[in-house]
Amino acid sequence: MNRIAIYLNKTIDGVVYSAPGILDEYATDRSMLKIHPRVVAVPENTMDIRRLVRFSYQLSQKNISMPITVRGSGHSKTGSDIGSGIIISTEKLTAIQEIDIRQRLVRVQCGVRLGELRKALNLCGLDLPVSGNPFETVGGLIAKSASASNNTEPSTIQDFIDRAEIVLSDGSLMELRALSNHYVKRKMKYADREGEVYRAIDALIEDEREAISSLPENKKNRFGYGGIRAVKSKHGLSLLPLFCGSEGTLGIVSEVILRVEPVFDRPDYIAIPCKNAAAFEKVSAELKRLRFTDIVMYDTELFNDSENIGKSSRFFRSVSDDGFLIVANAKDDSQRERHRKFAKIRRALPDSMRIIEENDDNARDFVELESILSAYLNDNTVTNYHLPLVDGVYIPPEHQKDFLNAVMKYAKDAGLRLALYGSVDNNTFSVRPSFNPTSVDGRKKMIRFLNAYLKLIQASHGYPCGEAPEGRFMAVFAQKFESPQTLTLYSKIKAIFDPQGILNPGIKHETNMRATLKQFRSDNRRGISAKE
Repeated sequence: MNRIAIYLNKTIDGVVYSAPGILDEYATDRSMLKIHPRVVAVPENTMDIRRLVRFSYQLSQKNISMPITVRGSGHSKTGSDIGSGIIISTEKLTAIQEIDIRQRLVRVQCGVRLGELRKALNLCGLDLPVSGNPFETVGGLIAKSASASNNTEPSTIQDFIDRAEIVLSDGSLMELRALSNHYVKRKMKYADREGEVYRAIDALIEDEREAISSLPENKKNRFGYGGIRAVKSKHGLSLLPLFCGSEGTLGIVSEVILRVEPVFDRPDYIAIPCKNAAAFEKVSAELKRLRFTDIVMYDTELFNDSENIGKSSRFFRSVSDDGFLIVANAKDDSQRERHRKFAKIRRALPDSMRIIEENDDNARDFVELESILSAYLNDNTVTNYHLPLVDGVYIPPEHQKDFLNAVMKYAKDAGLRLALYGSVDNNTFSVRPSFNPTSVDGRKKMIRFLNAYLKLIQASHGYPCGEAPEGRFMAVFAQKFESPQTLTLYSKIKAIFDPQGILNPGIKHETNMRATLKQFRSDNRRGISAKE
């Protein structure tokens, strides 16, 4: 055991590990990158996190680098769960501390997994409608600003956060919540680190008004710290939008109070085959207009591949070889309103278009769609993998038809099999091309694909980080979409919260191509890859 681990074991209630086998387990996440940490710390409580961060901060003041990376479930697909210094694993911070049924609030630690939280809430007639892998943690969902579905409106987890406890880069605590202007002025008078942060952010917003106003809406682009747009309003100020999507670079979420919803009855599903991109555009527009929710799309190329491995769908036999399948649901409170929606969508679409409503005979087909997608994503041979290179790109609705046609043309010209899938109500699309990451030639092909694919996104007025932040891998390519003025703004925000640069450095706008390629690994990926 190295001296750092010995010292920290004397300092915290949890355990710090330095065994090579353990470090190797934490050196990878669901991305294609690998970085070995110096030690892995498993804290027992918030005070342990504060002590670990304070240790790193004190070393940084002596010009000794020991960065901090917080890791929840390790499901990041962009390398944000790995780092070269101290990995803080939240695997023991799993307490669901309180559920307030009357006010519809729940208080949890950052390591609580989404699946376990939803099960506990469902027993109380409540739910947190956030999209994500059931094994992902609450802290991880906040770090990536996970998508959510607020009844019939798409949203993000940010809309469900009432307040959060944050450990800042010097180890001090800070509570984040919406504050009135009067209370903000009081906070700014504090002489501690919290007061310093509020003063600096307020001054930054005043000085960088032009740069901030030029940023796209936060929920459409998760690159950088776009949440700065929503920090200040005429009624007050809230730092929560900055931390949603910050990937642990501004502070560490230790506890959070979430607003939750009543459990809705199981929704009624509908599936609509579309023969081409033009049909897709019309169907998706009508479903959005009628406020259907959880609208997803599947490329029929995906069904072709999954059928070869034994996972087939009866929907496939009703879809053109070059088409798409759109699936949506209605989860309104009344069954009558659901039936009205179904009647309206039938009237809005041409008679020639087939509409498949869920019934007792086909209910299993709707449920199996997710299994088919999972089988496709994980159909990896010894040398070829469906890699999570550029998931969840945002494409504006008015450009989606051209984008889909351009992707299909590029796939044909390049001789690639590209099966698209995505969230229609969030306007995000994913594609998992198959490459061999174990060879130099395979990695070169991946870089060529990324450059070509990102040009298609740019031509469609989209953003590569529409579903999740850029992390360590995608940042290399995504920052090409941003102006130097925007990148400078994000650097200033980072410096306010983390002046010593110890919180998850080397990700988001701080990364570069040379460093990322050095971290690229050629061994097999671990675990089951998921769409989230």
